Amino acid sequence: MAITIAGSGIVSANIADGTIVSADITDGTIVSADIANGTIVAADIADNQTLGIENFVPQGLICSNDSDASHDVAISVGGVRDATNVVNMTLAAILTKRIDAAWAVGDNNGGLDGTESSGGTPDVYTLYYIWLIKRSDTGVVDALFSESATGPTLPTNYDYKRLIGGVYTNGSANILSFIHSGNYFRYMGDAISEVEDGTMTDEGVETLTFTAVPPLCLAHVYCRVLNGTETNVQSRVGLRTKGSADATGNNSQSWSFMQTGSDTGDGSGTQGFVLADSAKQVEYWTNENAGTASVNVTVFGFTMLTRDNP
Repeated sequence: MAITIAGSGIVSANIADGTIVSADITDGTIVSADIANGTIVAADIADNQTLGIENFVPQGLICSNDSDASHDVAISVGGVRDATNVVNMTLAAILTKRIDAAWAVGDNNGGLDGTESSGGTPDVYTLYYIWLIKRSDTGVVDALFSESATGPTLPTNYDYKRLIGGVYTNGSANILSFIHSGNYFRYMGDAISEVEDGTMTDEGVETLTFTAVPPLCLAHVYCRVLNGTETNVQSRVGLRTKGSADATGNNSQSWSFMQTGSDTGDGSGTQGFVLADSAKQVEYWTNENAGTASVNVTVFGFTMLTRDNP
């Protein structure tokens, strides 16, 4: 064992095959350590932070419908770094926030941020993003709902935030029932219709802007095509990330295909995932021999990639 003490710190130490190169006990900082086959490159013990970890994956913080399932969301115990990778944000107890009331600090209180012109009344058919928030002066961690996926209106003195989820309201401004597991959010009510297009002809490429999924997510969709006016042909529909390049026209690998039978009125569909861009957009297409094919796209849920990587 070798320990050198200088002033208020341990400059170097070798303890049973573990080495602390430098430590300052006064401000709780370990610059470097190798203890029992583990390495701490840098840590600030006083602020309960481990540095050098970029935007690590949220631990816990699972969202769910609460007892008032139409208006309340419960967030489980857990923690994560803020979006700028500066501080830890930790919930030590389950936190429930109400979407039908303006934000107020604390459990079972309102959760809508200040961008809502209607005060504490949510909009219909709207995706609300769930943000974990923190004020650095007191260390209080709370949460809010916002229509913004990038810049929620934070309450006074709250200066850190992290996107952790999203919920969708129906025509009565009630939260749709959902299940959250990992980064995947599955709507449990009726699938949400995003496209009902009955005029697809001549290899037209159309843009779909989702309402019920976040930007830069994997949208979980069901896509259906119904054969148009022609017979003895197969109607096909393709779905892809907006702007994907085509190597040899629309029949390239950038499309995810679905197709029907060969007679007028035949239809078929399938479900899958498609990456929505930063504007929540994808593209869809039908083949030129389909007559006036009908295309329907509905949403089951989404994988929120920005929950792990803001």
